[in-house]
Amino acid sequence: MKNNNQGFTLVELVMVITLVAILSAVASGLFLRTGGFAALGAREQLVSVSLLAQKRALANVVDGSNVVLTISQLADEWQFDIVQGSTTFETRTAKRSGTSLSVNGVTMANGGSTSLTFGSDAKTNSNTQFIFSGDNTYALCISDSGFSYIGTCQT
Repeated sequence: MKNNNQGFTLVELVMVITLVAILSAVASGLFLRTGGFAALGAREQLVSVSLLAQKRALANVVDGSNVVLTISQLADEWQFDIVQGSTTFETRTAKRSGTSLSVNGVTMANGGSTSLTFGSDAKTNSNTQFIFSGDNTYALCISDSGFSYIGTCQT
């Protein structure tokens, strides 16, 4: 006589459903917390606009006018503006999503802003340390030579 059992038992089926539920509950917690992603995205946006400001300062070396990069903290986003003279060349934003920004150790408040000036040689003449904090912390330094790099400023 052949034993012709096919399929799953009720116990096996319940165990698989339970494991899938546990895994989805753990994974959804990772995707619902966007603070880490917002802080990382804002840091990468600042790297991008600082490079653009530096290039703009070098491209217009004949004129000799400075390029100003302003970082403003609004209620739900950061705004990055690149201005040379009276002309605004770029405005970008990054979501905040419960994250904070400190500049040289001082936490920026809503409505606050800070500016970096890139001279005709593309230098800022001082190190500026940015730390974006959410679920994780992301550091960025814009050095006195005008270059931005991920990490803390070197002394």
